[in-house]
Amino acid sequence: MRTALSAFIIMLSLVSAAYAAGQVSLNVSDMPIKDVASQIEQQSGVSIALDPKAQGNISVSISDVDVSQALNIITKLNKLTWKKLQFAKPADSTIKLDQLKSAMLALSALPVVGLSVEDPASKTTAVYAKDLAKSPDTSSLLLPEGYTWATVYVILNPEADAAQEAKAESDVDRISKAEAKNAIDMANMTPEQRQQIFTNEMSAYMTLTPENRQSILADRMRAMFNMSSQDSQQFRQDMHSVMQSLRQSGEAPNWGGHQNHN
Repeated sequence: MRTALSAFIIMLSLVSAAYAAGQVSLNVSDMPIKDVASQIEQQSGVSIALDPKAQGNISVSISDVDVSQALNIITKLNKLTWKKLQFAKPADSTIKLDQLKSAMLALSALPVVGLSVEDPASKTTAVYAKDLAKSPDTSSLLLPEGYTWATVYVILNPEADAAQEAKAESDVDRISKAEAKNAIDMANMTPEQRQQIFTNEMSAYMTLTPENRQSILADRMRAMFNMSSQDSQQFRQDMHSVMQSLRQSGEAPNWGGHQNHN
């Protein structure tokens, strides 16, 4: 019985390279990427596999570009990536997307530039070459009887790096602990000291882009909405009491059309 490796005999390319196929023209507005990929397939004659996690809509107008240029454009618009795979497989078999992804991720993670694996069970050899400037010419390579060359383009949602995920989790824990300590420390400060801290914090936020500021504000609000009902009720009572006090003292700005009643 052939091993899973034999389905990828002589995988020779995991690089984003140009492909001698038909030209591509697109004029689409807010079209799902799966439909855009389908149009590229129809126009160029190539096979494209789409990662289910690779989502987004495309608005673009391009004329007479090759497949690699088209894929560069549509993937960059949604922060996706793409790979070109050339491999030899049994002529009567199909390769599933999960198999393609597993093979790509496993092989690309190896700290080597070349790999040859002999499978004594099927009497075949798998060759993997990494970091080549372009795809090698496979037309002159002989295949075992019953095997054929296949080329597939795969659009991927980049896998999060494990180290980056661990760092993000560590940052969340670190900042959360710091915020808890800050809350206790500020309770022992004077009003003037607390106001200075909040002023500095707001000044720091104003150096961010409007999109980042609004995203952080939205997340703050979501966190408040998701508090337990008891905490949420107490928070609203605190806000109402504070706003009422500030309005009575004339300190609250008239943002929402409220009138100060003294």
